[in-house]
Amino acid sequence: MKFAIAMRAFLTAGLAIALHSGGAIAANPGKSAMDCVSAARDKDDVVFTNNCGGKVFVVWCGEMKYTKKRCGDGPKGNSFYTHSNNIEPGKNLRASAIQAYRYAACHGGIAFGKDEIQDQPDGSFACIASGSTARKSNTEAAKPVPPAAASRPAPGASAAGSPLGTWQVVTDAGQRLKLSFSASGAIYDDGDDRYPGRWNQQGKHISVQIFATEQHMQRNETGVRMELDLDDRGMAGVQFPHSAAGVNVRQLRLTLTRLN
Repeated sequence: MKFAIAMRAFLTAGLAIALHSGGAIAANPGKSAMDCVSAARDKDDVVFTNNCGGKVFVVWCGEMKYTKKRCGDGPKGNSFYTHSNNIEPGKNLRASAIQAYRYAACHGGIAFGKDEIQDQPDGSFACIASGSTARKSNTEAAKPVPPAAASRPAPGASAAGSPLGTWQVVTDAGQRLKLSFSASGAIYDDGDDRYPGRWNQQGKHISVQIFATEQHMQRNETGVRMELDLDDRGMAGVQFPHSAAGVNVRQLRLTLTRLN
């Protein structure tokens, strides 16, 4: 059964954290600042730069030399990111001695703790409004919780240690598809349609979630999950079974070969 058919059927039915405080935190608008922040490697460090005209904060995690904490080792219940700091307009922030990493960013500032952001086990996140912005929202009619946004993996990582790029996927059912990884997410292409997704890397292990549309991804609706392992020959892993609307899709073994 083609991936597209299965997907449509499925979807129809104390941070030990370097949490930094720059003093009293002003009202936060509760908006992602991923478009404001760029990340660039400088030898063993990563430099985050605020390219916008207002204050932002960045949270990050990864393989760091000076701490044993990794992505997922943050506070209970809000545990993906372990470090954070504020960045003034036009300024930058250095994360020292870090290899593979993930980061997220919001407008406003962050204090000690993580009240200004809510993250999920897959690294997706929602920026939380605070101060006068939060008080204003409380006077209005109830609104949905801000949708989770995709965080970014390390841009420009080496091909040997990162899945960044496009891969040919062959399933044990004989299907041939393409899976592309970029700093902003993943795309699964079955030849007829392209499906958005998120991914998270822990060492050589990559977890992927694929959704029918951007709207499904923003609402964090259950998607198709893959677990992959990267080595010198490529990637291999599984697409987990799922069922909906009377259609059952069995677990599939996946073999991936890099195209670029």
